[in-house]
Formats: sequence, structure tokens, C-alpha cells
Amino acid sequence: MKILTQYSYEKTWQLTTDADLLRMIKEEVGEEGAEGTLSYVKEVCAKGKSITVGSCRFKKGD
Repeated sequence: MKILTQYSYEKTWQLTTDADLLRMIKEEVGEEGAEGTLSYVKEVCAKGKSITVGSCRFKKGD
């Protein structure tokens, strides 16, 4: 599944790899719980919804 990301100060969505997703989540929530948060983000995006974690937004790509 492809996931697009967007920081709150950006206007465009970017296709993001799993490694970058984990790095971004770690920046927002810290090392503890990053893996679980990534799983939750993927679960929500798979349903076609978008989610915000800190200053990052995530949604399913086409």
C-alpha cells in the first residue's frame, strides 16, 4: 500500500517509503510507540481515511 504524507506547512502530498514513515513518526512521538503508531496509521489509511500525527498528515495513495 502506498502512503502519502504532508507536513502542516506543506501544500502538496508526497509519496513516502516505510522507512521514512517510521522516521517521521519517531520525530513526532519519540522512539517509544513508533512501531505501534505506524501500524495504526497503515490500518487507518487502508480504510481510505486520513490521520494526523503531530504536524504530519497521512493518507492512502492511489
